[in-house]
Amino acid sequence: MGREQDLTAWRLFVTTVDSGSVNAACDRLQMDPSTASRILKALERDLGVELFNRATRPVTLSAVGRAVLGEAREMLQVQNRLLSHLQDDRQSMKGTIRIATYSGVAEQEFTPLLMKFQAIYADVDFDMTEIVEPPPKGFTSPDGKPVDVMIGYSYGGEIPGVLAFHNGDMPFVACASPQYIHRHGAPVHPEDCANHIGVIFGSAHRAPAKTVYKGKESADIHWQRTLTFHSFGAAKNALLLGAGAAIDMPFFHSCKELKSGDLVPILDGWQYPTHQCFLYVQEASMEYQRVRVFVEWMVQKERQKLQALRKEYQQLLGLSK
Repeated sequence: MGREQDLTAWRLFVTTVDSGSVNAACDRLQMDPSTASRILKALERDLGVELFNRATRPVTLSAVGRAVLGEAREMLQVQNRLLSHLQDDRQSMKGTIRIATYSGVAEQEFTPLLMKFQAIYADVDFDMTEIVEPPPKGFTSPDGKPVDVMIGYSYGGEIPGVLAFHNGDMPFVACASPQYIHRHGAPVHPEDCANHIGVIFGSAHRAPAKTVYKGKESADIHWQRTLTFHSFGAAKNALLLGAGAAIDMPFFHSCKELKSGDLVPILDGWQYPTHQCFLYVQEASMEYQRVRVFVEWMVQKERQKLQALRKEYQQLLGLSK
């Protein structure tokens, strides 16, 4: 890149004119005079014209120098406005935070939290989208917009350019509705599932559950037939309608129904493994104050919720801690 494309060189040129000399410009810009002289000469060389008449004392602008001075000032003013805007934006609690999370989770879990955050910081906007890929690719939404924060299960290992905050653990419950159990009976052992209908949830970011555990034992699940959904809400609704049984209902989304009896635990303590929950954020997004404040606030809320959820899970299912 030639010096004609270097804003530092143009700033030195304008400052030299405004201050009356190269030495005075160096004082303003905290630059060594010999370095400044080399930059100005390189600028003229790359432009192919002289900006100063060095034959005069003091040095004056050439005709070309006078012609470009106004445009150079305007160019530097644009840069100053841009830098000022970025600095203000980084330190401001105003602007948009873009979030990606799982389908069916946002409206039940995160929308109430976002409303609480906006009640505190009224100038923060949220743009919620569905996770379509794990990070780092998932930090771009389907419409091409950059995502600041992703909330979901662990993707394992460190991800370059991404910060991970552990929120807690999500237990899962094998369950079915009383209507289904009344018609088909309740599977007690994983082998019993071969005589039952499985309600399966699968998506681009979560493979269908196939194995359950009890202590050190593990067992693969084989269903007589299945109903597979790519929407969590649809899968849960199928369970409540008595369409089948599931082995991997997240406790957060089933505790209300388990309390009321609309869903009933099955498989006598066989469980789909607990998943770790994380909040992922791009390192670049953490430069913005609104994102930093939101991430700290959200992690605290999620940790409190998942800790309480785990305790409720132990009590409701009568499990040891």
